[in-house]
Amino acid sequence: MDNQKVTVFRQKNKWGLTAASIVACLLLSPAVSLGVFLPQVLSAVPIVLLALLGYAGPVSAAVCSGIFVSLISLLFGLWGGVCAALLVVPTVLVSAVMLEREQPFWHSVAAGGVTMFASMGVVVALLSMLAGSDVVSALAQIMKEAFAFSGTFGDALLSVFMQTGLIAAPQGVDVSGVLTLDPQVKTELLDTLLIMMDSVLRLELPMQMATGSVAAGLLGQAVLRKGLIHRGTKVEYPRLKSWRVPNGWGRILGGTLLVLYVLAMLVPRSMNTMFYVFNGVFDQIFALQGVAALCYMLDERGKSITWQWLVFAAGYFFLNSMAVVVGIFDQSMDFAHRREKLNEQENPFDPRRGA
Repeated sequence: MDNQKVTVFRQKNKWGLTAASIVACLLLSPAVSLGVFLPQVLSAVPIVLLALLGYAGPVSAAVCSGIFVSLISLLFGLWGGVCAALLVVPTVLVSAVMLEREQPFWHSVAAGGVTMFASMGVVVALLSMLAGSDVVSALAQIMKEAFAFSGTFGDALLSVFMQTGLIAAPQGVDVSGVLTLDPQVKTELLDTLLIMMDSVLRLELPMQMATGSVAAGLLGQAVLRKGLIHRGTKVEYPRLKSWRVPNGWGRILGGTLLVLYVLAMLVPRSMNTMFYVFNGVFDQIFALQGVAALCYMLDERGKSITWQWLVFAAGYFFLNSMAVVVGIFDQSMDFAHRREKLNEQENPFDPRRGA
């Protein structure tokens, strides 16, 4: 790093980008605030804040964090704001501190991911304690109370949910262009939304916590470092095309998934959740590996970075299952000879690295 000291919190702010990011945050925060009920979606917030910290500077990240936490407090009360702060601030701070102390990329990723998972666990425990019930029931009650006091904003939000097909409109009710819903219609819609949320979260909450933590740790660290590199700071950053699971670990991950699947079939009541969580993490890891393999092939053929970003967006967000298949083939067959070439260099995933 040419003895250049990495400064994350004391870097200069890009004021034009800072102003634009604050305006965008003000406009988008009402919709993003619903992510408090979906941990995997909520994990995108620290990733965005770390991107702002890297590309725009600390003022942008701090102000947008304040806007998000303040809005959650307004919608869900003081404890809602506390939970929002717990979910985003520790991950952002730990990820930034790890970089400022010039820790290796993968160590920093692990620290950010563990922090995000621990923060989610604290929030789950806090909500359960405050509500005197399980966290899913607590979230449902908070959401119900929030919509009761949301007025026109809540009506508009429910209308959007209906128009996008997320929830079905009551028979014979036309909500197109409606700003204020009839109280009875609003109650029916809210009950439908709460039932759907309850069934989804009871199954997916643990998995979303795990996969959301992986995403926050890895993608948050990646965008932070890319932002600093874009501004001329030299930091360690293994390019996406080099991301890979080390040799032998694919068999360990695949074998563990198979064992958990068999146990889930034999004793579903006690093992279903564990299998579902591990399956989510497995898919996350190999989807990223599949994307990395495709980006490597594009790079070898001289395609621009724009093509690689398009492949990343498509594979990670929209065609996840296909990316997982590509990742598994890359691990088992090395069809692009990517791993053969990269393994001649230091393996960034090697747990012995730095020992």
